[in-house]
Amino acid sequence: MAKTILLVDDEPAILRALQRTLQRAGYRVLLAEHGVQALSLLSTEQVALVISDFRMPDMNGAELLQQVRLQFPSTIGLILSAYADREALLACLNSGAAWRFMEKPWEDTQLLKDITAALSERDRRQAEQQRTNLLLSSNEALLELSATGQVLRFNNAASQVLGLQPSELRGQVLSALFVDINPIELAGFFHKKDHDIQLRGIHGDYFSFSHRISDLHHYLLKVTLVQPLSDQVFCGVNELLNADDVRSQIEDLLSSGQNDFAVVALMLPDFALYSDSLPQQQLDELIEQTGLALKTQMPPKALLGYVAADKFLLVLHGSGQESQLQLLIEQCLQPFRQPLVLSFNRVQLAFCVGYAVSPADGTTARQLLQHADVACRHNLANPAGFYLRFEAEMVTQKRQHFEISNSLYAALEGQEFTLCYQPKIRLSDGFCDSAEALIRWHHPTYGAISPAVFIPIAEQDGQIQAIGDWVLQHALRQLHSWRAQGLSLAHLAINLSGRQLTDDRLAERIAGCLSSLGLQADTLELEVTETFLMADIDASSRLLSSLHQLGCQLAMDDFGTGYSSLAYLAKLPVNKLKLDRSLLLDLEDSPQCASMIRHMIRMAHELGMQVVAEGIESVNQVLLLREMQCDYIQGYVFSKPLSSLEFGRFLTAQPIRQQWEEYLNV
Repeated sequence: MAKTILLVDDEPAILRALQRTLQRAGYRVLLAEHGVQALSLLSTEQVALVISDFRMPDMNGAELLQQVRLQFPSTIGLILSAYADREALLACLNSGAAWRFMEKPWEDTQLLKDITAALSERDRRQAEQQRTNLLLSSNEALLELSATGQVLRFNNAASQVLGLQPSELRGQVLSALFVDINPIELAGFFHKKDHDIQLRGIHGDYFSFSHRISDLHHYLLKVTLVQPLSDQVFCGVNELLNADDVRSQIEDLLSSGQNDFAVVALMLPDFALYSDSLPQQQLDELIEQTGLALKTQMPPKALLGYVAADKFLLVLHGSGQESQLQLLIEQCLQPFRQPLVLSFNRVQLAFCVGYAVSPADGTTARQLLQHADVACRHNLANPAGFYLRFEAEMVTQKRQHFEISNSLYAALEGQEFTLCYQPKIRLSDGFCDSAEALIRWHHPTYGAISPAVFIPIAEQDGQIQAIGDWVLQHALRQLHSWRAQGLSLAHLAINLSGRQLTDDRLAERIAGCLSSLGLQADTLELEVTETFLMADIDASSRLLSSLHQLGCQLAMDDFGTGYSSLAYLAKLPVNKLKLDRSLLLDLEDSPQCASMIRHMIRMAHELGMQVVAEGIESVNQVLLLREMQCDYIQGYVFSKPLSSLEFGRFLTAQPIRQQWEEYLNV
């Protein structure tokens, strides 16, 4: 989609001439004849560039662009004028409110070149701001490099992890900070961005690097210290190999033509807990006894390595039959079906297992080791006891996740997001008087991407604030449009992420959006997840109180997936409780489930809250919930999420209400 440019000039003829030129060049163009109108448009539109005349009544171009800079810092401003007060113009340029001054009359080719340059500058500033936000807000150790490998910026965590003073880091190149760098491997890491790389520091420690936000000119990298391995562990277990030994042994197998083997990564997901809570001697004993237990179960010719603080490696021969390989892995892990008996305690260990088979999954030691590690990390989300083999799609998926993260920065500008609206049906009479706004993203390459995929990425990488603002503005603008059409909608709900709720200016921005559209605050319903609210009940109470005082309706979303404590609800100014669909799956078949839901609804009503059941897919569920006096339901039983046009028709026709008696008589 084309980038949006706002033209501001008090001469309509100039606006029309500029509009024709820019539209022919493929831009989306908005028009305003004065500063107040321009600021109103900016409050509801995602605008990349403002081109303003200088001399205008009430608010000149410099004053307008100063307001744009304060209120909409991601929008870049240009002055296009035949004349201007020199001192005021210089002040506007020097302050950064205007990026460039262009003179009237303009020449189309030069004008378009200036606009292209301004938009490139805007993209550069946005990318830099995103990296800055992450450097300032993240607890991770982050290091920003130029395309030539020079350290540009870093946070305090990176300085601490690397064990270097800021003066030792600033401006240095990687070759001055790390030794034995393989330039080909490093170039592949920068280019592909789909795997980690380990580098050895000048003081002997090893560090793992992974991409956070990267483009052609800057790399923002996460730095993790690779925990040193205790020599005591290797002394305590005969023939326990280190990482270099494992790689060398695999290379020997490959060079001798012995390709019938598998590399198995065994990760201890809870290792950080042990590392933080046990003294070094006890931690060494834990690892040593784990190695001994593995070694006692190994088949002949197998190799065992301890390659990272939380990871062992097995090299198992005879992997032609994958079912046999799975049995061998099961055999090696048999001792851990019972707690590991140590001198100081009994510890129940659980492993995350991933493996790669030679030669199908890799023809070099590096490939096999990396692919086993990729499979192991993918397996972290699966239940314990599940052994996952590497698939090429895993690397593709990781690369896609990285590309999705970077694409999120352009998705708003490219107007790739849309909103759809799922009706909420009032169970007393089948009337629809409210809806939930749901964001959808159609990526130009990957197509439809689920919010369950991109929202966590946006929260991690810092795009969620801009996405949340976009949802708020567009949902309220749509509500205003429906109201102007005479459609009755009591409430429109939007979801707030945990990251948004840490923003001190959230209530202020919500109030500004409502005011600019002339909407009452009680028409907006804000849905907040139970898990976030219950993490810090006192902070949540203060936060929700500020939104409640504004007049917004508040709903606790996904209730039942976390703490499920109705007692805490009395401390929060919540108007609605949304029962998560996972609670309702057995509603029709389980008397215990039905009793629990009935109790929740009754308790919520006693606390003065309405109850919404989501994810409803059967008429029997509807009838049971109605008998339990649940207030609202939403789900595919009545309607999928609808486009704004479809939902407007739904509101007008009220199809569920028309059929309500039929539902009740089923």
